[in-house]
Amino acid sequence: MKKNEKAKKTRHSISRIIKNNLYMLKFVAKYTPSYIFWTIVKGVVLGCINSFTGVIFIKMLFDAIGAQNAQFKDAASVIAIMAGFSLITYLFYVWYRNRYSPKIRQTLHLKMQEVLFDKARSLDLACYDDPKFYNDFVWATNESDGRASGIMDDIGNLIARIITTLTVIGVLLTIDIAIVIIILAVVGLSAAIDLWRKKVEFKLNNELVPEQRKADYITRVYSLPDYSKEIRLSHAGELMVDGYTETIERQKSIRKRFGFITYHISNLINMLNLLIFEAGISILLIYKLFSGDILLGDFAAGNNAVWQLHWQINTLVEFLVKFPEHSLYIEKFRAFMEYEPKVKSGKRKVDEIKSIEFKNVSFSYPSSETESLKNIDLTINKGEKIAIVGYNGAGKTTLIKLLLRLYDPTEGEVKLNGENLCEYETESYREKTGAVFQDYQIFAASIAENVAADIYNPENKEKVLKALHLSTFDGKLESLEKGIDTQLTREFSDEGVNLSGGEAQKIAISRVFYRDCELIVMDEPSSALDPMAEYELNQTIMNYAQDKTVIFISHRLSTTRMADRIYMLADGSIIEQGTHEELMSACGKYSEMFNLQAEKYRKEQIINEIESLSARCSQEQS
Repeated sequence: MKKNEKAKKTRHSISRIIKNNLYMLKFVAKYTPSYIFWTIVKGVVLGCINSFTGVIFIKMLFDAIGAQNAQFKDAASVIAIMAGFSLITYLFYVWYRNRYSPKIRQTLHLKMQEVLFDKARSLDLACYDDPKFYNDFVWATNESDGRASGIMDDIGNLIARIITTLTVIGVLLTIDIAIVIIILAVVGLSAAIDLWRKKVEFKLNNELVPEQRKADYITRVYSLPDYSKEIRLSHAGELMVDGYTETIERQKSIRKRFGFITYHISNLINMLNLLIFEAGISILLIYKLFSGDILLGDFAAGNNAVWQLHWQINTLVEFLVKFPEHSLYIEKFRAFMEYEPKVKSGKRKVDEIKSIEFKNVSFSYPSSETESLKNIDLTINKGEKIAIVGYNGAGKTTLIKLLLRLYDPTEGEVKLNGENLCEYETESYREKTGAVFQDYQIFAASIAENVAADIYNPENKEKVLKALHLSTFDGKLESLEKGIDTQLTREFSDEGVNLSGGEAQKIAISRVFYRDCELIVMDEPSSALDPMAEYELNQTIMNYAQDKTVIFISHRLSTTRMADRIYMLADGSIIEQGTHEELMSACGKYSEMFNLQAEKYRKEQIINEIESLSARCSQEQS
């Protein structure tokens, strides 16, 4: 048998189940230690409630009533003790359920999510390219704190069931040992069947998760404003609806396939309970009562104890089999938490970024067999202004991802100050870099928080305003009543503001100015701006970053004249490099691309002049 096949078979052995559940309990013990203590107390209290009120008090009461010299005060004292016990345990349970449990669950939820968010930040970017890993990631975030709370609930219930079961077995053994044996045998069989059913349900959920993700995505497309125009102005809506219908049909097919099995399993368990408990054991107890083998108190307690034991053992087994179920889910959470990033931080601090060198660098994405970059050689020195140009898909953004150590090269190396970039602390390096990607994001937070990309401190107000000024956002800011406290997007606030593409891009660019980094990377920084606004912004960036290293990524070439050196990429390779004048003189691909764009801008300028003249004439005529 192969090693991986053995691993699959032993994956959820008893040892693994225990280890997985203990792994989750460590988080509970670390973040909410009182949760464990009060869960144990709750379990003991519930066990006592079930044992005393369900069996022992009934036996005491009937024995007091059926005694030869029975007196009212004997029965009344039993009832008084029972009432006092019930009141105390009831008050505790109400406090635990309504006050303590909701509060501690919320605390645990917060802590668990913080742990997951922190782990997510350390993941390799490649993880998001792996659908299986992404499915497990979504599952981990959705299930983690729920599973932790579920384990605590099941531990409390397990303690309660064990106490009650042992008490009831003790009572029944004084009546008839055969009854206990029958009950244990039937419940054991039911448990085995139920455990099988749980495994089937896990397989069902495992197949449903990818389909549910697709359904959730389509629902999100219809609920987010980002897609609203496309859906209304094209047939994309029909595509989404068809996709949603197919997804739901696949879900129905999966549920139907597994539902047939679970339906018959449940029926089998119910039939066993009906035949043995509702008929067999009750008749046996009545026979013993009439034959004089047991007294009325024993009959009352025994009859109640039979059902109590049946229910307690059934639920005891149910809670026991939940731990293997928890283990299956925790396995995914554990794999997520124990994932070791492949892009590992070095130990050296970055004091200054003097030079960055790509030496024979090639790169392929994990899910692709095609090289996105091929044998890249380039050097960027401190203070230089570099333009990396090329058509879409040339490899420009991939190159920047390697430069920022979001990925490591497949071949070759990226060097910082003459040493392999992997030798340096990733966090220390990134602290000195600022980047604006073409797929930048605006958060549902205030303008100030979006600029800082962090918790906003009012002491940094001038810093925020300066960053917005440098990104030429002043005009829009003046129109906003709440200024930098204005909430962006209407996700959570009716007073929130939705920015245009160009305005949002300026917010993203202002983050670079706010951080005052040594290395600035602009990946299509002005793609949403018109040519004039683009030129103004580029001039501002150049003036601001005179002593900084700046890398512009673009397929629009209005920026390139300002660059000290230009690299032209095509199909993942550098095909031309030099200054603007040198590349124009070479009459190669760069020159061709620049002239095409220049012609486009000239046409746009003529059209704008005609429209302006037409508007002026119309105004004079009126």
